[in-house]
Amino acid sequence: MILVAEYVSPGHPDRLCDAIVDQIVDYVVYYDQDALCGLECAIHTNKVFIDGRIAAGKDKEVIDEEKIKDIVKIVYLEAGYGSTLDFHPYPEELEIYLDVCIEKLSDDEREIRKYSDDQNVVHGYALNSPETDYLPIEHFVALKLGEKLKIKLSGWLTVGPDFKILTQINSNNGIYQWQRLTISVQHKRARSFESLFELVKKSVDDCLDDLFSGTILQSLATIDNEYFYLNGAGDFIQGGPIGDNGLSGKKLCLDFYGPAIPIGGGAIYGKDPHKIDVCGAFRARELALQLVKEQGYHSVFTTLAWSPGEEAASIIEAFAIDEFGTRLSVDNALLPPRDFFTIEGINEDLDLCDREITSISDIK
Repeated sequence: MILVAEYVSPGHPDRLCDAIVDQIVDYVVYYDQDALCGLECAIHTNKVFIDGRIAAGKDKEVIDEEKIKDIVKIVYLEAGYGSTLDFHPYPEELEIYLDVCIEKLSDDEREIRKYSDDQNVVHGYALNSPETDYLPIEHFVALKLGEKLKIKLSGWLTVGPDFKILTQINSNNGIYQWQRLTISVQHKRARSFESLFELVKKSVDDCLDDLFSGTILQSLATIDNEYFYLNGAGDFIQGGPIGDNGLSGKKLCLDFYGPAIPIGGGAIYGKDPHKIDVCGAFRARELALQLVKEQGYHSVFTTLAWSPGEEAASIIEAFAIDEFGTRLSVDNALLPPRDFFTIEGINEDLDLCDREITSISDIK
């Protein structure tokens, strides 16, 4: 069986958009935990477009357009764009266009934040594998390698902030071997392919050794050159928003469990924690984890659904999946009571309004 997953760096246009709306939500919810946020972002070249609604604050709004523009510039700088590294667009070059309704959150609307303002179906998943944070193995490998490689490559001034990883792993009776590791890395024109290959391959080797030596994924701790593919389309000089457009909410498989697990709901970024796209997805993951740890299942897939106006999920289902893919319904007696799935209860239990949890992989 071939296991496939990918990682996209914070400097990729789609990821810049996700980070922009997420940091705006972080800021707003910090000042008002009942805040209502629904934001989207699109970028291209040096232009940034943000639309949506922010309703927060009792006596006055908690954010204004100038603060939003400041956040956008900070996101670009933190992702690796700026004059110091000489990768465009620099924050000071950005043209930021806003169509955001910013207003105070009325008492009437604040009262109904505990009810779903939309319909949705969300899914959760957990694999009985503490060593991979209970995530699918291929997704865990891509995620951890990407995070570590980002740190490694950020120290090289000729390598840009935009890169992607595609992991292809051969799985045979619990033995994992590399079939292919594909990496595309933005770089400056002066960098030769040979020197870039040497730099990136050495960085990958160091990361794999640090991550997987002495673990259940020991067989992935090294990779031969024949399985390593770099910049297959040629030079990758025009990267980031200069080379491609970006949109928030596009990287759903990356934000959840990888391409092997069905996803439901919608994007997590750009929405406040009371929206069921967010709190529902985190509770679905927590339920799957709970059942795997307590009942010893090989893996668990969960489904929660809300209709508009509901305080708690109206559909609560869980399925145990064995190593052969056989799927059996989990007895309802093993599921928590319905009040475990209220919007307010989820926010309080998981501290979502304190933004301690920002991605599925944070719940372990």
